Amino acid sequence: MFGRSTPAERQAAANLLSEVAAGGTAGNSADRAAMTDESIDRQVAAARQLNDAAGGDPARIAGAIGEARRSGRG
Repeated sequence: MFGRSTPAERQAAANLLSEVAAGGTAGNSADRAAMTDESIDRQVAAARQLNDAAGGDPARIAGAIGEARRSGRG
């Protein structure tokens, strides 16, 4: 069972993790250097979505990311 994050928070966290993985942020420095403005924009939008879903609460953001990672989403 999930902790205290809402389904919207978990979905937003999964979206952010997916964008980070697809955009190269989590990779090596060569991957990060090859990032496009479009991939950066998608990551920023996903981060904003998560922030909005969690009401700007850092603990809820961290919890949602942790739960999304544990569930294999993102």
